[in-house]
Amino acid sequence: MKPKKLLVIVPLLLAFSMVYGQDSTQTETNMKLLSGVPGNTKLLLTGVAWFGFQAILNDKVKTDVTMNFNSYGFSPMFLWKLSDKLFFESEIEINNGAIELEFAKLSCVLNRYMTIGAGRMLTPFGAYGERWEPVHIERFPNAHLRPDDNLLPDDTHLYWGAIMGVDIRGCLPLGSSKLNYALYVSNGPLLSKDENGHPTGVIQYENLLDENNNNKEVGGRIGLLPFSNSSLEIGFSAKHGIAGDRGDSVYGKIGATAYAVDLSYVKSIDAIKSTINFRGQFNTVMVDKANYYLTDSTTYTFDNNMQNYFVQFSIRPSMVRSKFLKKTELLFRYNSLTSPKDALWGAKDKNGKGGTITRMDLGLCYWLSWKTGLRLAYETTAMPDGTHKNEFLASLVYGF
Repeated sequence: MKPKKLLVIVPLLLAFSMVYGQDSTQTETNMKLLSGVPGNTKLLLTGVAWFGFQAILNDKVKTDVTMNFNSYGFSPMFLWKLSDKLFFESEIEINNGAIELEFAKLSCVLNRYMTIGAGRMLTPFGAYGERWEPVHIERFPNAHLRPDDNLLPDDTHLYWGAIMGVDIRGCLPLGSSKLNYALYVSNGPLLSKDENGHPTGVIQYENLLDENNNNKEVGGRIGLLPFSNSSLEIGFSAKHGIAGDRGDSVYGKIGATAYAVDLSYVKSIDAIKSTINFRGQFNTVMVDKANYYLTDSTTYTFDNNMQNYFVQFSIRPSMVRSKFLKKTELLFRYNSLTSPKDALWGAKDKNGKGGTITRMDLGLCYWLSWKTGLRLAYETTAMPDGTHKNEFLASLVYGF
């Protein structure tokens, strides 16, 4: 067995040996919402709606400003508690007119330490996908810099989106500390192809039906909360799967291994009458080396490693007397994405080599309620070739 496969499997086996309880993911939030609904069989409709605005400022021509209302959406969420042991949750996302089933998952509580779930679920890899990605939780008008189809020829969905599979999750008390984890087996990733049918080296993780091979992906996350007040959490994630097509003698065994580290710290400080919130996540994916096509007869190879991360800080004067100020949160976020240097795809510098895209975001969030608010941001993106894009974003988010 390859060493990197061991690095994925060993932590997961260690986690499987521990008992389990609910962690603070979207599923736990949904179960808490249902706890206040009367009756033995409980049904609840909740969700979020949003409306966005964008103004793009061109650095080269200061008067060239593109302004438009750029996004709208509505995501109803259906929660159904069939019994004390069975719970179903589902969300339909209507985003700019496109309708998609975001997730649909049935969970069974085995005991106070263990819950097992199955279906189309949010990816339990890193903290972002299950905890920070929902529109009413994200404090900026947009997501951080991600390897999506704005920057790559095909989304990787490395740590957001959905998977089809089975998971088991929970929490273990460690004295005054806690340990939570989520482990899963799902349909595996896909090695994307160009218009000529040649693999490109880009890994598509939201491969829901897994029609390319019979191999499954194994992954999970372990989170440590070392303080008794749970103000700090550090998470470690890993996953591995085969991405090549079944029966392909050249690319059939191409595997992809990914790791993530996330951190969240929330603290109310009396001295400044404010609550600070720090969060961040680092992700990397490493794909087995292979020869890819430049033309139908010419091939090349490259180190197929990609990284991205973001760090975010916010401060909210939640303990001051002013009703306006205590609902106002100031935000800063730094983002980075580095694609493989020698790959044909990805952003290039002036020499045609892959480089790092960075973005700095300054924002303000005014909270009307715990999941409704106005978000404003000024963002500047630096491309590897030296070009920049500055933009102003705004969104109104309404949770119900």
